[in-house]
Amino acid sequence: MSGMAGSQGNRVMRIMLFVSLAINLAVAGVVVAFLWNGPPVSPGRPDGGDPALPYTRALDEDQRDEVRQALREAFLRDRTEARGARRDVIEDYQQALKVLRADPYDPAALGALMTAQAERSAGFRKRGQEVLSAYVAGMTPAERAAYADRLEETLARFRERRARHFEEHRRKDGPPRE
Repeated sequence: MSGMAGSQGNRVMRIMLFVSLAINLAVAGVVVAFLWNGPPVSPGRPDGGDPALPYTRALDEDQRDEVRQALREAFLRDRTEARGARRDVIEDYQQALKVLRADPYDPAALGALMTAQAERSAGFRKRGQEVLSAYVAGMTPAERAAYADRLEETLARFRERRARHFEEHRRKDGPPRE
């Protein structure tokens, strides 16, 4: 009978470990996707507010895949940092929940937490910029010229979206007040 209970406990433990791993991978995937794609485009910011976005959008599909792979490799080279960052992201949000629920509320605590998150995100963004810069440096002059053409088209689309966005708001809100 005790053998049965032991095997049942091992099975439950394996299931719990599998679920924990699945959750960790899901969180890591969301974080990497967010870092790669940036935040969703804000209605107030037709360009999404991310200066790297036009650069990544101007890559063709094969180039995007290659840069993604290079980015993965850059993060995998230092797995300890990646694991720590993933753990820190989760812990920061858990801490934010505590701060938000605290009474009395401490706005400085939330501000400090958000500053730390922004600094960590800046580190990830810097690594992404380094990977992209190295990738572009490896392009032939013809590939770089084609990339520049696609970047120019991407920027033109952003300008058009921005103009439409401001025109819609002007019509909705009326002429600016003086």
